[in-house]
Amino acid sequence: MNFSALFVSVLGLIISLTGIAMYFSKLMKNKVPVFPIGLIVSLLLGITSASVAIYIAIPGSVLSVIPVVLLSSISIFMGCFFLWVLSQRKTPVGNIKVRVGDSLIPFSIKAANGHNFSTNELMGKRVLLKFYRGSWCPYCSKELTMFDEMKPEFDKYGVQIVALSGDTVEQSKFHAKRDKLSHLLLSDPELNVVKQYGVEHHKAFGADSDNIMTLFGLPFPKPHQLKFKSMSIPTSILVDEHGVIQWIDQSDDYRLRANKDRIMKAMAQHLSMVD
Repeated sequence: MNFSALFVSVLGLIISLTGIAMYFSKLMKNKVPVFPIGLIVSLLLGITSASVAIYIAIPGSVLSVIPVVLLSSISIFMGCFFLWVLSQRKTPVGNIKVRVGDSLIPFSIKAANGHNFSTNELMGKRVLLKFYRGSWCPYCSKELTMFDEMKPEFDKYGVQIVALSGDTVEQSKFHAKRDKLSHLLLSDPELNVVKQYGVEHHKAFGADSDNIMTLFGLPFPKPHQLKFKSMSIPTSILVDEHGVIQWIDQSDDYRLRANKDRIMKAMAQHLSMVD
């Protein structure tokens, strides 16, 4: 057994896993870095260490090479996969069909609670309309959970959350139960409303919201569920009681969302507190 090669391969795996764990710990705190340099460096170091371990082990016997190759392959595959996913983070913003000062585009759609929802129900109400990717998306899950934690702040301005995705009614219902959400979740599996508002990401890397596993307290699709598909571009639209759009937030990176301070600033700037 080549213990030097084995040590280097284990070290590479530890470095990669540490970088991934630290990145998602930041996501749990809604502090996703704009440029995840720590994650990228750890993944590259993991790949490099794994490659060096294989190089060191190759002259040895087959039995000594196999465990090194197996461990190193995990680091190399995991590192390459996460780096590739990061390369897909850009979203095609710029096609949205509403602007600040416009009225909401009317629509009717099914809600997670089973009833037929219409924008007529929002008349006279202040709303943050959220387009999100789906319940499989850890970034969306954490953002919607943050909205629930911000409920006292939203209540000060009389704002309710209405969130819409391409999930089916059953998937949306499970999402609300899983994350203990109080928001109204809307189901748009054909992306009719998403297209109506011009917030469709035509070929995004994602998954369907069935049989999702949980890691780091966040939802993740299983590897075989991942695919390219159309979905919502994460978009927040703040609407006043007159149905007029006061604020729109989109990011050209699906990982990045408006934080609590930015949302509070938008409400304070465009809305008055309720009595």
